[in-house]
Amino acid sequence: MKQQIDQDILLQQARDGNSRSFNQLVKLHQSRVYSVALRLLGSQSEAEDVLQETFIALYQNLHHFRGGSKLATYLFRLATNFSLMKLRRSKRRGSDSSPLSLNVIEELPDKAASPLESLLSSEFRAVLDQQLQKLPAKDRAVVVLRDIEGLDGWQVAKILGLTLPAMKSKLHRSREFLRKNLSGYLKDS
Repeated sequence: MKQQIDQDILLQQARDGNSRSFNQLVKLHQSRVYSVALRLLGSQSEAEDVLQETFIALYQNLHHFRGGSKLATYLFRLATNFSLMKLRRSKRRGSDSSPLSLNVIEELPDKAASPLESLLSSEFRAVLDQQLQKLPAKDRAVVVLRDIEGLDGWQVAKILGLTLPAMKSKLHRSREFLRKNLSGYLKDS
């Protein structure tokens, strides 16, 4: 709760023109926003672009954000929308984003206890991210926001402009796809 109050204070100070407060907000949220974009796009450079676009949009719209939702939810919505727009543009151009490389995966925080667990965890993340890239963009966004970022169903539905039943349906189908495609990996490890 204290962190939310601190964020509210930082947000108000940023609205009043305090650039240090805005920079603190960026530091608080940049890794999770980047993680969402990276998992949706599968490209470091595109995820960095989305990260930048997201915080530029926040800065430009500070006075319009009234706090009806958490700042993190608002930022996830921006990042998801920018990511989905990039995916649509690249699909129109006929380019295919490359799956996440192992070195990008290793940059993600790892809470594994032993070197073996760490290796298995990074291998699993690489396989998971490859399978995520096979899902349609909105289905991938549902999984990333709900299962990886831990947002509740209502937040995910709101961010993606879906009804709760539609979000649940996409989540169920996506989980089934991942379960089916990861079952061989899980049996081997």
